[in-house]
Amino acid sequence: MSKQKKFAIVDIETTGSHAGGSRITEVAIIVVTGSKILEEYHTLVNPQIPIPLAIQSLTGISNHMVNDAPVFNEVAEDIYHLLQGKIFVAHNVSFDYSFIRRELKEAGYDWQAPKLCTVRLSRKIFPGHPSYSLGNICKYLNIPIIDRHRALGDTKATVQLFHLLYKNDKENYILESLKKNTEHRLPTHLSIKEFDRLPESPGTYLFLDSKGKIIYVGKAINIKKRVLSHFTGTNITLRRQQFINDISHIDFTESGTELMALLMECQTIKKHWPVHNRALKKYDPKYALIHYFDSRGYDRLAISKINKHHGALSYFETAAQANQNLTKLLNQFDLPPSLCTFYSPSTNTKENRTTRLDNSPDITAYQQKMEKLFEYIRTSKRSFLIIDRGRNEQENSYIYFKDNSLFAFGFFDNTQQWQNVEDIVSYRDKCVSNFYMQNIVQQYAEHHPEKVYPLTSEEVWSDS
Repeated sequence: MSKQKKFAIVDIETTGSHAGGSRITEVAIIVVTGSKILEEYHTLVNPQIPIPLAIQSLTGISNHMVNDAPVFNEVAEDIYHLLQGKIFVAHNVSFDYSFIRRELKEAGYDWQAPKLCTVRLSRKIFPGHPSYSLGNICKYLNIPIIDRHRALGDTKATVQLFHLLYKNDKENYILESLKKNTEHRLPTHLSIKEFDRLPESPGTYLFLDSKGKIIYVGKAINIKKRVLSHFTGTNITLRRQQFINDISHIDFTESGTELMALLMECQTIKKHWPVHNRALKKYDPKYALIHYFDSRGYDRLAISKINKHHGALSYFETAAQANQNLTKLLNQFDLPPSLCTFYSPSTNTKENRTTRLDNSPDITAYQQKMEKLFEYIRTSKRSFLIIDRGRNEQENSYIYFKDNSLFAFGFFDNTQQWQNVEDIVSYRDKCVSNFYMQNIVQQYAEHHPEKVYPLTSEEVWSDS
């Protein structure tokens, strides 16, 4: 563990044992790195409620002592800046952390931090003692405590205890505790229990607001790891802060494979259009292979930008892919280049639609070539199944690609005997396909031919 890490060792005194109904009466913070003390802070705090007699007797802090002390709002800024970016350390850390976090939040500071508990660390690094209260563990380790049950005295003792823990941590318990400490990364309004139930497997995850509305859909190979990544990093833009503040609940669906997760993500986004999903539109096709007749009656092929009001023979994500496809057709069917228009950013497609009259090919021969080309396009549609692993050992996933379009995807029992598409494909799994989904399925099929089961025209469902 790097010795450059800064630890804020904290102790507080309060009016009671529960942060919900009690208030802070005293705060002490000592910032250390390794064994070096960097800063020290101490103040009494006016809790603005009476201090019970039992607490006065225990701590020695009376109502009279705090009458002229600052209220927490007046010291919140100093405390926030002392704690910000530090690892929060205390004896029975949840107690001190819960009070400090609540008081800072009420003062307008949305603070959270990684935590270390010197009680838990003492049990691991110095095992075998009958009691790990601050008084007793300090007694066992010969650490003197001056002003017991006062914030500064207890903090100074905890600093010495932490130095001994740090020095004797041969098994790296401190580092392991920090690695497992994920609660501080989550939004303060998101339950750690809700996060803990997330699986470390492929699938989709949903962020929901306080009313249960889906505000974001994501996919992941490791759902738990990906969800946590949303709350880490140094991005402090207003958009990201608003996004994080909107998240109140997390839901998930396992998928078995990353490809299934991609398809499930896309389908869920198209169904709900969550407010924070903005990236999917970039996967829409941008170029098309179109067909039209020129003024002399010739069939023409051209690559152009997408026009949603006109149909197309094929769609492409980039101009390069579209031009490459047209080149292939031109060579395959021996078409005259003068009757084919390629896309160039510096060229207006409409201007390229005029060809030289003196070089016009014989229209009858040309039309025969075009008829063969259109027949090729009609009959070259692919249909196949992709069979892959499922969400558990008892099932497989399937993807049904029919006539160059994604038709359905889902899961089936892997003990089931099947010979036909109808044996495993359910109409309940039918999906609304788009260019992006079709593209990723075709790319996957090209890279994993061993998982692809080609289908003939007779094996394809006729009822669509």
